[in-house]
Amino acid sequence: MGSAAAHAAAPSKQQQLMMMLAAAARQVGPQRLQLVPPPAKPDRRGDQAGSPATAARGSAPAVAPPRIKLRCVSEQPPEPDVMDAGSSAPSTPSDCSSMETKTTPSPRGPLPASAARQMPTPPPPFPAAPRVEVRRVWAHNFDAEARLIESLLPRFRYAAVDTEFPGTVYRPVGASYTLTPERRYDLLRLNVDVLDLIQVGLTLFDAGGRLPGPGGARHVWEFNFREFDVRRHRHAPESIAMLRAKGVDFDRTRRHGVGAAEFGPRLRKWLRAGLGRAGVVTFSGGYDLAYLVKVMFGPGYKMPRSAGQFEGVAKAALVRRPLFDVKEMARLCPRDLRGELESVAVKLNVGRAVGEAHQAGSDSLLTCHTFMKMRESYFDDDEKLARVAGFLTDITAC
Repeated sequence: MGSAAAHAAAPSKQQQLMMMLAAAARQVGPQRLQLVPPPAKPDRRGDQAGSPATAARGSAPAVAPPRIKLRCVSEQPPEPDVMDAGSSAPSTPSDCSSMETKTTPSPRGPLPASAARQMPTPPPPFPAAPRVEVRRVWAHNFDAEARLIESLLPRFRYAAVDTEFPGTVYRPVGASYTLTPERRYDLLRLNVDVLDLIQVGLTLFDAGGRLPGPGGARHVWEFNFREFDVRRHRHAPESIAMLRAKGVDFDRTRRHGVGAAEFGPRLRKWLRAGLGRAGVVTFSGGYDLAYLVKVMFGPGYKMPRSAGQFEGVAKAALVRRPLFDVKEMARLCPRDLRGELESVAVKLNVGRAVGEAHQAGSDSLLTCHTFMKMRESYFDDDEKLARVAGFLTDITAC
């Protein structure tokens, strides 16, 4: 009785197999088990049903069933491999017992979300270059802009200047390069005495080339003057046509422009307050400087008879500021930088940041940038820069 009960309580081989399968299923979770029978071994004693060997086996006792192998088959795609951002080798995939199957992502595919979370935060993009605005000055806003300029002079010790005027009505006979310095100054003097300013461009900058303008845009100035009347005053027609094409409205300048009688005293005040203390920069600056001197001395002023006399007057009027003419600096460079402002700037790979050629504010800024690039490339110390100070086209240069 006890022996029979023991045999009844003991699980059969089939029940043991089912229990093993259930235990394995609990361990692998969502994966399923696939029964893989071992390959059948060929019967070397013959496969014919009626052979003596078969007949002999028919009465033989039953043999134990072969062992069944279990293989893990995942029903879910494996988690992608997570690589260190600085490593080129993925982690080695584990076997089934660890249940941590990992695969290497394709180098051409997008990074998985888990890898993106582990990637370092990229640096912020480089800030865009500051925008430059030309502050156009008329009679109605002249006082406010003049006070703003005066407040900036202690920090911005360089000044680049450009002027626009009605061309030239006295011209040389023959090529200008054949003229003597005395004859070139004579032509300048005759033209400045009979013509009036149309625009003055002013760019303030520091020793590093930085412009004023806290926060957003950087600023340069363009003063429009009312003295010139295109219907009554002498001018070069081609110069007036060019300025009109660049946006100059001669009716507006005549009605709303700044008076030279107001601008001259303010310019003298700026110079006393430090305008251009480190340097006044021009391009082919003989005419620019002559018109500024004429405005500072007021209506009725006549240019001195000789270039030497004018140099003395100009130095006194500018409170002996260092003068830099970029065109004359270009002549002293070891490479060919001849040409007008736009041409020299292109050769130095300097672009125009705002406006167009022959707009005084825009040209003063391009003069500033060209001077800075030339100084950096060819006049990179104070001694070299001092050698080119004081030369002005049509006045002191030969």
